[in-house]
Amino acid sequence: MEYPYKHVEFMYCKTCKHWKTPPDEEPCNECLDEPVNLNSYRPINYEEKET
Repeated sequence: MEYPYKHVEFMYCKTCKHWKTPPDEEPCNECLDEPVNLNSYRPINYEEKET
């Protein structure tokens, strides 16, 4: 049986717009509390930085 949950790859954090937020503040603490995500390797609150 295959489960739809995937382990989160926290390497995405470096490209997230919340990168400079301390890990114990919103929204980062929420991402760090969820080590798995449904059908995705990205953290739950991941938002790509605008270049």
